[in-house]
Amino acid sequence: MSKFHRPFLWIISFVLVSIVSSCFEIVEEVELNDNGTGKFSFTINMSQSKIQINSMLLLDSVNGRPMPKKEDFKKAMERVEFELNKDSSISNVTVKQDWEDYIFSISGNFQNVAALNNAIKNINTVFNDPRGYTVEIYDNFKYQNKVFDRLYSYNLVNDYNAMSEKDKAIFKNAKYTTVYRFSSPVKSYSNADALKSKSGKAIMLKVNVKELITNKKTIKNTIELK
Repeated sequence: MSKFHRPFLWIISFVLVSIVSSCFEIVEEVELNDNGTGKFSFTINMSQSKIQINSMLLLDSVNGRPMPKKEDFKKAMERVEFELNKDSSISNVTVKQDWEDYIFSISGNFQNVAALNNAIKNINTVFNDPRGYTVEIYDNFKYQNKVFDRLYSYNLVNDYNAMSEKDKAIFKNAKYTTVYRFSSPVKSYSNADALKSKSGKAIMLKVNVKELITNKKTIKNTIELK
């Protein structure tokens, strides 16, 4: 298999989580102004599995795979920060690494949604799979005429079916959460699993990663603003 399609931050999660634990959450947050500028934050939270991770990091390999080293991951995160800071349309870049509770995040401001998509592509490039898989990257977001789209064009079913049962178990309890906040009230949204905040200016969606991979659920959403 020469190609493995994965959305943003699954590359990061694969580095540590995929050989360690099924208890993790990926949180994707976007705060969007009416003029298309905004803030983004992507977080992997593995705090529920920190005892197991501590034990795994002492090993050379797990399930036949070499165990990633902290130093390699730290260097990759530093490179992410460097690459994002090179882009003038991205500012206030912050990369956090909590090695006590295993919570990792990347955040910053963007001048437009195209800049946000480009930032995601740059991060995916940094975390290209070292075993030879390439990452096919699509745009994740679109914003035009007060309509914000969370796009999702990945089809992971065949890759999932090709995994061993141990690898499939990784995703059983994993969660993918999206939170989008807006300056204007939300008029409508297309994903039936999403929830609107009491303020009417935020949309949250939480899905099981296994269901996302197997196309039983989706994070695709079209959000129209007033």
